[in-house]
Amino acid sequence: MKAEHLQRCQVATPPDVVDLLWDLALAQRDGVVFPSVLDLGAGDARFARSAKARFARYVGVEQDRHKITRAGLPQAAQVVQGDAMAWRGNKASLSIGNPPFIRSAHLDPLWRTAVLDRLEHESGTRLKDTANVFVLFMLQALLRTRDDGLVVQLVPFEWVTRPSAAEFRAYLHEQRWDVQVYRFDADIFPRVLTTASVVIIDKRGTKGRWSFGEIGRNGTVRTFTSPSGTAKSVLPYADRDGNVHALRGLSPGGQEIFVLTEQQRLYYGLKKRRDVAPCVTSLRRLAKDTEVLDAETFLRDFVQVGARCWLIRSDKAHWSPELSAYLDSVGTRWKRYSTCTNRSEWARYVSHPAPALLVSSGFVGKAPKVVVNEIGAVAVGSVYAVLTQRSKPKLAKLASRLRAYDFSRRLVHHSNNLRKIEVRQLNAVLQRFGD
Repeated sequence: MKAEHLQRCQVATPPDVVDLLWDLALAQRDGVVFPSVLDLGAGDARFARSAKARFARYVGVEQDRHKITRAGLPQAAQVVQGDAMAWRGNKASLSIGNPPFIRSAHLDPLWRTAVLDRLEHESGTRLKDTANVFVLFMLQALLRTRDDGLVVQLVPFEWVTRPSAAEFRAYLHEQRWDVQVYRFDADIFPRVLTTASVVIIDKRGTKGRWSFGEIGRNGTVRTFTSPSGTAKSVLPYADRDGNVHALRGLSPGGQEIFVLTEQQRLYYGLKKRRDVAPCVTSLRRLAKDTEVLDAETFLRDFVQVGARCWLIRSDKAHWSPELSAYLDSVGTRWKRYSTCTNRSEWARYVSHPAPALLVSSGFVGKAPKVVVNEIGAVAVGSVYAVLTQRSKPKLAKLASRLRAYDFSRRLVHHSNNLRKIEVRQLNAVLQRFGD
């Protein structure tokens, strides 16, 4: 994996959470000392240093040599520098730890393919290329534990429903191991926008029982029947429907390059429509009761407050002298973005149509913000675009129904009180409403 992303993903596990994971592991085996423990992505080996740890032998595998601290390690513990996904040591009775959180787009493609090939060869299951690296680590942990082993991992809660982890979930169901997933009721990683959870996979299990719940830092568990934490099932994922469907916001490759403020637009002499188009990268600025994004609202809440709200039209076949001069002024900054480096002409993106509705992907409360896009702004980044040819009255009714729908009861927690709807889940709701 890429060195810069390896360093960025290294988030130290709080000591009390380390102790909690050991308590949960020991409870699964009636407090018996584990003969052998494996910690993939061990960092400073704090799972070996915990006062709650009970093992005859511990092996930690850590790729970053700067993280490895052998001073003060228990006599029965060792840390090996190397790629955890290539570990081939003796199988352990327990695999415990906090694997890295790196999205697939940030993985070295050759490394990812080699790992997926090897995991498929051993498990018979091919994980998606889009799977987060912690999903790969969980499968590796299962493969590196004994037939009666136990896996206890601290990972984001999102894997229980995300399509990118569907093959891993299917693998667990096929093996019929018992699985417990407890999301934390507190934010244990303030810098990371995701809900942390403890996953316990007991390979002694033969009935394939799954249980979900919420856990406090003191170990208190509140169980529930669905990953949503309510009596409702999690929203399904649906493909586009021709009548009405949602698209992810445009990702041209670095908003600081492609999306300008009004002051920047004027400085570079860029003209509306010819050189720039109105766009929205977030709906946070809008009041909760805003139903329509019209010219007055766009001017007040985006243009006049200095928000980035002008998308440069470098998707056009011909550029004005002013737009060409602006693009020249970017220099080499575009090289920071893989989206740009993967294009034959770094600035020429494929445009999205102006949607009928704009919907925020993240929200607090029952439902995301939904506004009728009267001004024709392009949805960028975390704002979803809803495309439809409905008449104005029907469009207003659809927007009203989306605002009234209780999304919160059918989504997994994203981070603290924040919920996030995936674009294909929004498509499922749109299809449910029909005409």
